[in-house]
Amino acid sequence: MSHRLIACEHCDYLHVEDNIPAGSVACCVRCGSPLYSAEQSRFDKPLAFAFTALLLFIIANSYPILTFAMEGRVETNTLGSGVLTFWQEGFPFLAFMVALTSIVAPLFLIFAHIYVLLPISLNIRLPGMQKVWRILAMVRPWSMLDVFLIGLLVALTKLTDFAQVIAGPAFFAICCLIPVALLMNVTLDPRNVWRRIAPASLRYLDQSDLAELSNGNSVSQARHYGLLTCHTCAMVVKDQKDGHTRCPRCGDAVHQRKARSFSRAWALLATAVILYVPANIFPIMTVTYLGRSEADTILSGVAVLAKAGEWPIAIVVFTASILVPIVKIVMLSWVYMTTYLGLSGPLKERTLIYRVTELVGRWSMVDVFMVSILAALVKLGNIASVQPGFGAVAFCGVVIATMLSAMAFDPRLIWDRTGMGGSHSGTSDIYAQDQVEKQGTPS
Repeated sequence: MSHRLIACEHCDYLHVEDNIPAGSVACCVRCGSPLYSAEQSRFDKPLAFAFTALLLFIIANSYPILTFAMEGRVETNTLGSGVLTFWQEGFPFLAFMVALTSIVAPLFLIFAHIYVLLPISLNIRLPGMQKVWRILAMVRPWSMLDVFLIGLLVALTKLTDFAQVIAGPAFFAICCLIPVALLMNVTLDPRNVWRRIAPASLRYLDQSDLAELSNGNSVSQARHYGLLTCHTCAMVVKDQKDGHTRCPRCGDAVHQRKARSFSRAWALLATAVILYVPANIFPIMTVTYLGRSEADTILSGVAVLAKAGEWPIAIVVFTASILVPIVKIVMLSWVYMTTYLGLSGPLKERTLIYRVTELVGRWSMVDVFMVSILAALVKLGNIASVQPGFGAVAFCGVVIATMLSAMAFDPRLIWDRTGMGGSHSGTSDIYAQDQVEKQGTPS
């Protein structure tokens, strides 16, 4: 039975890790954030899914996604076509972001799982396993093939109104790749991976260390015990008090709180607010059809879908591209302001709002992916063509700035600045399984 110490990444509440039933998730007893899932010691399932995902990824990049036929002319596109088109049209920022989110990041995730899990399964070690798994944690939020699929469906809906469109092998490969990649992640216990690739001599802080660390005080946050939590691998370590503490497991630098959290979060959010204006004023693309050109903004694109009777797609685009950015900016502003002022109130709900806004922001990339697909596929001159516009650049900037803003903010400040940092309603033996939520049936 494991009695290792674990601290909540959202409120710094200290827990004693314990075994929980299969198919369950242990949650923080204070803010309700998930801490860890039931331990899965086998790597055969995620490794099999990783190899399957690699095969599907190769197919997705080797064959056409869509075939567009009009007036006797035929065009096809692949995952890389949108990147190349954005670059040729003079939009290097869009080319970089589409390449990162739809090709580079997904491929690295698959590669990292195979590079780390295969040697573990064979009981061998390869150089750089810890570094690869550490980089994986930073790259994961930028893998957006699932969002790319929604953009692909939106583009397909727009094209079928005036031309013949045939889904290619890559389209079906992407549809299969997304659930396979999801299963690759959910069937894997990251804690167990870190323990298998960590140095053999590594000692974890456990329940027996609490009495020594507490000095007779009844506190709840890890920092009051002189403990730090690694943002990369979630290991709890002792603060060396010299400002240069490093995690002994993954090697990453460990800090009490994220440096300049408020200033960086506010600056990035302000950038998103500024970019949101041109993102909705300037066209995201210009569509030419039979010699007639028409500029499309985000809102006009939603109106066209609704007018064509494609209400489900219109609602998805409106929610992802208009509603989500506005709500995220408003909610993050509220969280930042109330935290800065140290206001009390529903801290648990405030933490939940931050977690949700951090999670949903990536879905606003739908319009950027949609433009990349249409611009790469519709290249028939005056007969039919699509050129990206500055609105797409500004809107992509809004998405990236809000994501970076949420990442820069340290949610533990929500609890620190209200004087709740040291509150504790029980003894030092805090068990995470007191808040266990069932997640489906045990496997």
